[in-house]
Amino acid sequence: MLALIAASAVSILFLVSAEHAASDRSDRIATRVADGIYVELAFGNQANADAVLDRLSPGRAAAFDLDGNLIAGEATPEVLQDGRRYPIASAGDVRGELVMLRALPGMMVLSLPVVVGVILLVTIVAYFFANFFAHLVAQQSNEITSLVSRTSLKQGLPESEKPVLFAEFRRLRTTLVRRIQQLQRENERLVSAAYIDERTGLGNGAELTRQLTQFISRSSFEFPSAFIQIDTEPMQLEGDHQDTAFVLEVQSAISRRIMSFLSEQQAAYSLPDGRWPGFALASDDFGILLDRVGPRNEINRIAKSLLVRLKEPYTIGGKKVTFTAFAGIAMIPEDGQNPQDIRKRAYTALVQAKRTEGAEMQFYSPKLDRQTAARKRLESEVRSAVEQSAFTPVYQPKVDLATGRIVGAEALARWQLDSGRIVSPGVFIPVAESCGLIGDIGEQIARKACMGAARWAEMGYTDISIAVNVSPRQFENDDLGTMLIDAMTTAGLLPRLLQLEITESVAVTDPERLRDVIGPLKSMGVRLAIDDFGTGHSNLAMLGRLPFDVFKIDRAFISSLHTDKQAPAIVEMILGMAETLGMETVAEGVETDDQLQFLKRRGCDQYQGFLFSPAVGLEKFIEMVRRNRQPAAA
Repeated sequence: MLALIAASAVSILFLVSAEHAASDRSDRIATRVADGIYVELAFGNQANADAVLDRLSPGRAAAFDLDGNLIAGEATPEVLQDGRRYPIASAGDVRGELVMLRALPGMMVLSLPVVVGVILLVTIVAYFFANFFAHLVAQQSNEITSLVSRTSLKQGLPESEKPVLFAEFRRLRTTLVRRIQQLQRENERLVSAAYIDERTGLGNGAELTRQLTQFISRSSFEFPSAFIQIDTEPMQLEGDHQDTAFVLEVQSAISRRIMSFLSEQQAAYSLPDGRWPGFALASDDFGILLDRVGPRNEINRIAKSLLVRLKEPYTIGGKKVTFTAFAGIAMIPEDGQNPQDIRKRAYTALVQAKRTEGAEMQFYSPKLDRQTAARKRLESEVRSAVEQSAFTPVYQPKVDLATGRIVGAEALARWQLDSGRIVSPGVFIPVAESCGLIGDIGEQIARKACMGAARWAEMGYTDISIAVNVSPRQFENDDLGTMLIDAMTTAGLLPRLLQLEITESVAVTDPERLRDVIGPLKSMGVRLAIDDFGTGHSNLAMLGRLPFDVFKIDRAFISSLHTDKQAPAIVEMILGMAETLGMETVAEGVETDDQLQFLKRRGCDQYQGFLFSPAVGLEKFIEMVRRNRQPAAA
């Protein structure tokens, strides 16, 4: 149909163009005839004008003068009705008018039926040719499509494959096949990257979700499965061992040990390799799935064996590296019916295992969610208390054993609620340490304690110092020294009245940093005490190189003086060491008169504890100092 319309349109355009051309030529001929008649009339030869018309257009033209009189030709009705009129004039001189039929009538060479027949014939031939060509192209396209489909499905090509006729199609087929194969390889690589951890070769989190879905579908309460999430933490990984290449090598070593363990266990249970998959979830987090292995005691045995294997030393780069390892276990389907719940509850159990002293692994139980929710509420309340500066110091007196005079106080942190109730540090200190707020609390206590000490110094008690504990987190802060100087300056406290208590473990771990941080404060007169001495691993040689002024004997040794045969010897050794180094000694936790008398006989300088007084508020402490000093004043 389109071909017919196109052919008809072309034919009509051709005829119209031919007609227009014939009309233009006829007009030019008539103009020349009128010019010839004008010449004859101008010379008065009217008879010649009539001869011109008879010769050039006999019976098809007539010439009239200005009055309408026939002067040449024949004025037939046809001429008068259909003839075109042309002026007989030259240079503005009009002599008459020429009426003339078309000199070229525009008759077609072929009749209209013949023309229509030719159009139809050409259209039919074009249709059959186009149909044949389209059929051939479609056949070749189908061959290429089939070939591409078989290639994309990785099917072999048949030996009797029809040849592709056109060179363009052959090149297209080859290009498409190569491109599809390239896309298949790229797709396989992307699929692998989507589900495989590139660092270790184990499955990643997406693969764990996919595998958990399958495990949940085939597990039951009679034949449960288990997901174990493992957290590994290096016991020593510092210096040049912290570069990326070394960390990646450590992760690869851990993953290889996990896969080796799983292979051994699967062989012991006569299971095919890969039945229990392993996963790398984060830089130091891994996971394994145990498929219908048995009751909890069996899973407990497998998990403990894995932790023992993971804690064995690793030799990496010629160095030995050891790790601690913890595990959280979620049972399938008991602890969840979807992958998200299983992963969340295994992580909850893992966190609980890390928080519980002496524990390495933990099964999930619903009470852990309640404990987690309670802990989150407590964390939120601690954050709010830090923002509101709700932490305040209480003061436990330090008493001179020789004179019985109060010579100092230790500032202990307390959390005072809006109701006035005091929260014990045993509740909020672990939470503050885990969420990174212990430094903020320590700063609040230090600033308020300096204000309190400055107050009793203004009252004349300028020989009573204030001791402030510095937590390991605070010690890591580069601004610790600046903060303490600002606290003393703001309060107006003399540096010699401030004493900093640092645990033995902090001092031993990084003695160089201790000198750098405490050095400027020591030069101002601030004193330094080593807290809980005797519980760490320091030695006399190291202590001699550190800038300490005071030994604080841990309360554990004081409370065991009359129950543990070794405790008196340890206390005497500490007192002798302090005397050798020229340091003061303070005994913590003195609660009985027997303990007090023992310390007096052994030459201890000061003590603190419930025997004299528990920690009290500022006003009560100042009143206590006033009563303590009255006999001396009298």
